[in-house]
Amino acid sequence: MPHPFCTAISKHLEAIAQRLSSCLHSVDEEKLWSDFAQNLSSPGNLVLHLTGNLNQYVLKTLGNKTFYRERSKEFSAKPDTSKEKLLEMFEATVRECIAVIDSLSDEQLSRTYKVQGFEYTGYEVLIHATEHLSHHTGQFVWFCKYLFNSDIDF
Repeated sequence: MPHPFCTAISKHLEAIAQRLSSCLHSVDEEKLWSDFAQNLSSPGNLVLHLTGNLNQYVLKTLGNKTFYRERSKEFSAKPDTSKEKLLEMFEATVRECIAVIDSLSDEQLSRTYKVQGFEYTGYEVLIHATEHLSHHTGQFVWFCKYLFNSDIDF
């Protein structure tokens, strides 16, 4: 049976991911990789960034998955990836994360890990990953409402 903290994190991660997926559906395919301002990444790049972060923090750090991250490319690359493929990649990553999170033991949660030069306990890794996803999803909701006049209501 999963640790109660992990159950709560998994539920929250899934809810936030569903919000991001809903917002991504409001983006027209031709605008997916468009940067709308100098310091505002495209919707597609934001999803690449969130997927990279979840891979590094949860899957690599806690799940021991081999993963090499080129964080700067998450903001600059403009791959020829469709919205559907991007959504599949993101949602698959979230499902993998939830499986890892639900399998963590007390010992793994209490252990200290090094990520991006910082030391975190397993608890802190999960808080960071969830907070990071939530933060950027909130930005994305605002972005879609403002730029695309989307009627996004959860």
